[in-house]
Amino acid sequence: MEMKPCPFCGCAMTIYVGKYPNGDKRIEPYGYHCDNCILNAVSWHTYPEDGWNEEKIIKAWNKRKGNSE
Repeated sequence: MEMKPCPFCGCAMTIYVGKYPNGDKRIEPYGYHCDNCILNAVSWHTYPEDGWNEEKIIKAWNKRKGNSE
């Protein structure tokens, strides 16, 4: 499943998988937003223990307002 681009600046989006400093798994939507994009300074906090996985994040992102075109 592919992520739709940012609805505000059009940048390509992907899923970043890594670790927090404490060693917990980190998974979040990621893109190189334009300097004036509203999502340029957004921090995402999606923890696997809360049920977030790549598929769920992609589905949620693709349903965002502005991504329905």
